[in-house]
Amino acid sequence: MSTELKVGAVVLFAIAAASGFILNMNDTANFFGPPTDVYRVSVSFDSASGLGRDAAVRLAGVYVGRVEDIVLSDIGQAVVTMRIDNGVTLRTDSTASVSNEGMLGEKFLELTSGTPGGSVVTDGGSILPGAPVSIDQMVLVMNNIAADAQEMATAMRNVLGGEAGETRMAAILDNTEALVRELGEITQSSHEAIAGSLANTEELTAALSESIPAMVENYHLFVSEATSLVSDNEAGVTATIEEFRGLIADIDRSFQQLEEISEKINTGDGTAAQLINTSETIDKVNETVETIDDSLAAFDSFYNRASQTQFTAGLRSEWYANDEATKNYFALRIGLSENNTRGFIIELVNDNIGFPIVETFLTDTLSPAGDLLDRVTTRVTSRDERFKFSALLATQFNKFQFRGGLMENEAGVGIDYSPVSDRVSFTLEGWDFGRNPDPHLKFRGQFDVWDRLFLVAGADDLLSTDFRQFFVGAGFKFRR
Repeated sequence: MSTELKVGAVVLFAIAAASGFILNMNDTANFFGPPTDVYRVSVSFDSASGLGRDAAVRLAGVYVGRVEDIVLSDIGQAVVTMRIDNGVTLRTDSTASVSNEGMLGEKFLELTSGTPGGSVVTDGGSILPGAPVSIDQMVLVMNNIAADAQEMATAMRNVLGGEAGETRMAAILDNTEALVRELGEITQSSHEAIAGSLANTEELTAALSESIPAMVENYHLFVSEATSLVSDNEAGVTATIEEFRGLIADIDRSFQQLEEISEKINTGDGTAAQLINTSETIDKVNETVETIDDSLAAFDSFYNRASQTQFTAGLRSEWYANDEATKNYFALRIGLSENNTRGFIIELVNDNIGFPIVETFLTDTLSPAGDLLDRVTTRVTSRDERFKFSALLATQFNKFQFRGGLMENEAGVGIDYSPVSDRVSFTLEGWDFGRNPDPHLKFRGQFDVWDRLFLVAGADDLLSTDFRQFFVGAGFKFRR
């Protein structure tokens, strides 16, 4: 074989190999004529810009066919006809979208296979168009963002540029410096106020530490007296309870009126000192608790016919700072309904404060002829009754409890409000409405530390500018 023939054979072989490689790489198996092992599927787009005939069709990135034709429909849409290999299954909910191979690459159709088990698309069928974001749309959005940024930069330059802008910046810096200086002064003055508040808190804590043993001793004595009183008056208490049961019909009518008032209403930690307990105080508290438990057990067993009635007993002592004296309460609440929303409250009050009563006495010195020679004015201040009694009817509506009846020997009313839970409550009471010059008004807040122990704080005689004072205290309550 001659050299020329050998060279020609090698060149032809190289051309054939290159052509086969190129055809394989470009997925042009139909180069020599239309394939016969395909089926045709169409899809309609509002725009097929950049997509041409013979563009690749891919499913999950794998070549599955070619674009055969692109025509315009009667309604102005681009109808793209694809040749899909027979081995590829498409369903009626499959979608086709125009995609790019990179930012500058050619466009192709990307398919989704649809829902498994759905209807299969046959030759001549159609699928749904997808809605990808094209490169043109992305470029348009980026141009809009750039335009907005340029407008913002221009506005900032207009505001801050030139002498006027420098003046504005200087004024802003001056105002900032003045604000920082004022904040420093406020912080310094607040530091002194906080130090004073802490000192007052320490004094109040020390006072409570000294008075708590005396308060517990008063509890013990008061419980003993209350137990003796109940034991000596069993017959009278029994008769009283029977009378209350006979008046339930009248009470129900009163409750209905209160319900109407409550419905109209519903449509519209003070420094708390920590209790410092010594071992002696704890022993006395335990003795008091045992005494109260024994008294309640005896009372409950005596009235076995009212075994389903809920009894709530409580002891409370309030320490008044101005008078440096205490006011002690023993309260018993008897439930009058199955859900305990209605009840009768009895309170025994040991008042060491009382309302001041000022009496003025005039002493005249007369001459033998009856002329006034001298007059001496004497003012005597006394307190009202030491022991007082309260008997109240109570009803509960949602977070409110309304009370009314005899309150510390005078007619009075009260309202209790629990905004979040039964552990926190606020009370407003008013009684002795005929007192001169103003009725007696009292506000109290209560926080339950445990199921039986609670703390109180508030203000008494709110309407009197001469005798208004604040108080703190603690108490115990028991339910059977």
